[in-house]
Amino acid sequence: MPLAHVVEPLNAIFESFGGPLLVVLFYWFRFHTLKGTRSFTTRPLFLFGLAVFVTPFLLLYTILPEKLSPLAAVWLLMFAWLVPVAPKAWRKFCQELAGIPARALALRETLAAAPFQVDPDDMPSLQRKLSRVGYQIDDFRATQSTAIQSRFLKISALMLHFERWAGEHQAFMERNSDLHAELLAVYDQLCFRTVRVLKSSAEIYGAIMEDSHVEPDDWQALDKLSTRHTVVSQLQLAAQTAAGCMLEDLRKDMDSLLNNLLLFAARAALAGEWTLARSQRRLGAIGFTLEPPPAGIGKFVMTVAAFTFGWCLLWLLGSGKIIHVPGDQAAGMLRTLVTTPLQFILNFWLVYYFKRYYGFANETIFGRLPVGFILSIGLCSALIFFPIQATFDVYQFPDRSYPDVVLRDLPLLIFPWGIGAMTALLVQDSTWGRRSRKTRRMRDGLVFGAGMTVMLWLLLAIHQFISMPVMEIVDRVSGGAFLLSFVLPTFAFGFIIGYAMIGRLREAAARSPVWKPDFATPSLAGI
Repeated sequence: MPLAHVVEPLNAIFESFGGPLLVVLFYWFRFHTLKGTRSFTTRPLFLFGLAVFVTPFLLLYTILPEKLSPLAAVWLLMFAWLVPVAPKAWRKFCQELAGIPARALALRETLAAAPFQVDPDDMPSLQRKLSRVGYQIDDFRATQSTAIQSRFLKISALMLHFERWAGEHQAFMERNSDLHAELLAVYDQLCFRTVRVLKSSAEIYGAIMEDSHVEPDDWQALDKLSTRHTVVSQLQLAAQTAAGCMLEDLRKDMDSLLNNLLLFAARAALAGEWTLARSQRRLGAIGFTLEPPPAGIGKFVMTVAAFTFGWCLLWLLGSGKIIHVPGDQAAGMLRTLVTTPLQFILNFWLVYYFKRYYGFANETIFGRLPVGFILSIGLCSALIFFPIQATFDVYQFPDRSYPDVVLRDLPLLIFPWGIGAMTALLVQDSTWGRRSRKTRRMRDGLVFGAGMTVMLWLLLAIHQFISMPVMEIVDRVSGGAFLLSFVLPTFAFGFIIGYAMIGRLREAAARSPVWKPDFATPSLAGI
């Protein structure tokens, strides 16, 4: 096989995708501000945040080669990172959108509050492990009921599973082997200190009880020791205070180490699994009793996507003899089938995410609607959707000037903006007050259907003054055909979406966990 047959396709591929790939790689590294950034959230959320972060720079790259060479465009976009404030603020917003590092911190808080019980299968391994440092466990149940020893067992169980994960050569453990080694060194020191403190405290208390002729279970007599004013009693009180201080210092050190271990475990679970539910099941194997996470909207969004795709397909088949798709017909029909479901998927997911996890997306304590969120969420959706729309402009109208087509089709972003704004308004709990479920669903359908129709009429009005290539589909359609082929299907489509879907989205986004912005020790967190 001649070498030229291999080189020519490679040249063609890199000429088309080499520049965008360099831009993506450059901003991929800019997105990673923490060591192991990926492990601070779930994989789908990380990829979503990264895609939103990179999209504006890729969009600029598609525009710049009209005036510059691809290499100059790549260098210019790299130097754009030196612009003060704006790129860093955009990265911070995208990381918050992806739940970095809030998702891992929230999971750590959940682990700290969750009940813990050593797995019976881990008990023999723990006994062998702790006996090497002189710590003997006669009764696991009694030991786990005490303040100090229960913490020690939880820490030991976590370290045991970390060693197993490292032995399985899991990617997270190998990438964070230095952090694991640091935790292991602190744990080794804690083991010997725990044994020494517990033995010393036991000897001190035993000597006090033996000298005072007090039985171990006679707590009233033990309390009276502190009220005696003899020299011996004062020495006993000083020894008792010293033992208590040693135990308190040990408890604080255990809490500090446990705090970092829980974050490390949460990051390992998030890095090794795709979903939060699977991450929690993995942590449950250590001994934590975790409630299953609330059901997401994955199935719900897929239902919406399937319905919108089917509706668009039926509309194209039913109106094929009445309308004529401008430009490349195959690309135009594919555009209808792809972009319509994507607009609803994007807006429903964004509204669900912000309303569930952020206070500014909900009503105030006085019942006022979050007007700023309602108006801005659609704008965020339109900005994310713009590169997709621009891509279809290229393939649907290949014979026209690309910048001119993209500029004239900008008003089409009214649809993602309007869908986002209507969704954000209707999912608020106070929108319809205490109306019955049926009444709320009916009003949701009427508002959504009317809103979709108003946006259609608004685009038609804009088209009369500024010709939009996509809207040329209505140029040869009579008034009656326009009503039958566009207005009525649009209203019916919006009504069904509002009636059948908005209520479910409102209920799904109602509950919200609290995220505490508390960070672990910077060195151990990898910050």
